Amino acid sequence: MSDYTFVHPRDPSETSSLHPSRPKFKEMDSQLTGPGLPAIDRTAVRPGIGTWTPLCIVGGTVAAVVLAIVHHVFDVHFNGRLVEGFWTQQNTTQVEILLASAFKIVFCFSVGVSLCQVVWHSMRRQPLPWASLSDIDHLVGEPSLMTLLRMNLLFQAPATLVITSIILASPLITIFAPSLTVRQASAATRSLAVPNVNLSTDGWFDDVILSGGSAYAGPSGTWDRVVLTGLTSDTPVGWTIPDGCAPECRYNFTYFAPAVRCSDIAANAIDDAAIDAQRIVSRTFQDPPAAYLRSYDTEPAGALVNGILNFTALGDLTPFAETNYTGSALIWTLVYVPFNAANSDGTTLINAAGTTCTFYNATHQAEAHFFNGTQESSVTVVEFLQPMDTTARNPIHLFNENGNNSLPVVGAPGVAYAPGFGGPIHFFAIADAVTDRLLGAITRDYHGLLDQFDAIGGLRVQETTLVLETNLFESPFGFNTSVPIFPGLNTTAGITNISQALTNLVANITLGFVHMGTGLTTVDAVVTSPGTVFAYNRKTLMATYIAALVCLVAVSVFGMYCLVDNGEPSSNSFSQLLIATRNARLDQVADAVEAEPSVGEKSRLMFGEVEVPGRGTRAAFGLVSEQKVEVLRRRR
Repeated sequence: MSDYTFVHPRDPSETSSLHPSRPKFKEMDSQLTGPGLPAIDRTAVRPGIGTWTPLCIVGGTVAAVVLAIVHHVFDVHFNGRLVEGFWTQQNTTQVEILLASAFKIVFCFSVGVSLCQVVWHSMRRQPLPWASLSDIDHLVGEPSLMTLLRMNLLFQAPATLVITSIILASPLITIFAPSLTVRQASAATRSLAVPNVNLSTDGWFDDVILSGGSAYAGPSGTWDRVVLTGLTSDTPVGWTIPDGCAPECRYNFTYFAPAVRCSDIAANAIDDAAIDAQRIVSRTFQDPPAAYLRSYDTEPAGALVNGILNFTALGDLTPFAETNYTGSALIWTLVYVPFNAANSDGTTLINAAGTTCTFYNATHQAEAHFFNGTQESSVTVVEFLQPMDTTARNPIHLFNENGNNSLPVVGAPGVAYAPGFGGPIHFFAIADAVTDRLLGAITRDYHGLLDQFDAIGGLRVQETTLVLETNLFESPFGFNTSVPIFPGLNTTAGITNISQALTNLVANITLGFVHMGTGLTTVDAVVTSPGTVFAYNRKTLMATYIAALVCLVAVSVFGMYCLVDNGEPSSNSFSQLLIATRNARLDQVADAVEAEPSVGEKSRLMFGEVEVPGRGTRAAFGLVSEQKVEVLRRRR
């Protein structure tokens, strides 16, 4: 032991503020004599809380707030910007991780300084078992999840346990704080000029055949090929992607074109044109009937053939047009035998089905979607305007004013029709082309063979129909060809009503004329940008930093309170620990614990004013069971 010499106060004013009866150590509190060690002065007045520790706590909190704001500003700056050049997703993510890591470092530093003050505050105000002191030391020096399982700390040092848990959870900041992701660039609305169907013009489209050089004689081969393509295609015929539409766009447009308005025909209104003796089951039809399907429900041997389908028209220009028709509308009639397995039974009454359709000038609403080099389009008839008038085909001088050859010529083939004649002619060029391709009949003989004409005495009396080449019916050739009675035609799986199916068929055909370049229209198209942009998830970043800052502010306030209440900072430095453990009795306990660890479980220590033999009252750890340890009052 070193020798100490105490210099007692010279006047009563120099008594200690800790204890009025104790001397106040002044200039030379003690003089340590020993080889190579100079004499040191020790003043009993401690330096107070100083500025460094509060600066670390408060400054760390402010720095954390600044870093959170910088991170937010960084993400806001890139939100919605294209991912291009140096600022790729990888580089921005690295910057975000850097900012989040810097926040975590400042966060842990400030919380760690506050933790030291809280630990020191706890040790000065309650006796703690030796094991708890060891656990607290581990929490401060080397936080571990295993130490958190010590339930004794939950009751003896709960604040220390909570703050340590916050430090251990701090790596979550770097996981959740990065909030920039990338997504496909948002679509933009652009005004584009797109192809359309313009049939209301008097311009020349090479869509008709002229009789005598000036009269309408039917659709041209060019438009017939467009109709033929539309009839045999499962989807509407497409067109070239408009300029400014790439790589993906979607738009709607309207146009005026022919359309059919259809209604169903009752089964008893479809006559089989047979005598009752030929019928399998005796029956009576409506008189007059709405349509005929010859011998569809008669004995095949007696009738030679059975009718399966019949497509007729009124007001058409085909060679087989009804000459006695006096109306002005173009009307279709489609009748057929619908599939029914029971139709194969010779005693079953077979019912035909059908529809009648009238051509109208109609408004169509179309939608086009271009993407990945493909096109999807659809069309709907939104309004039927007025029936098409077949008398519009009659003028024989389409290039003379008012169709009168005595009036001036105001148009020319290849240029334009006379005013008022072009629109109706363009409409009928489509309607007549479709009609010509669909008219006809399908019959079936006793051997199950189908033929696409209706024969009487070996003479063809109907044109060949392409109705089975459309998407209206499934192929009939595989249906029970070996049985005498045909069970009927299957409609396509997606078709539940033949009337609506015919309306859709004609609408899809008219949409195919968009690629013919008859006109342009301006639309608002939704165009998708080809690139990707940054997307800032504000909720993720704000939730992460707000939660961290709330914890930080709470810990900092409590740390500052403990610092002020302690009257001096604590950094758990070696010098502090050396001073705190300068107790001869404590040295003995330490030796005993080293020899027998169970001794420590019975020892309860507290840091406070301890009467140290030979050294007076000191601020040190004392054994509360053997020494008088008073609460260390705050120094001023």
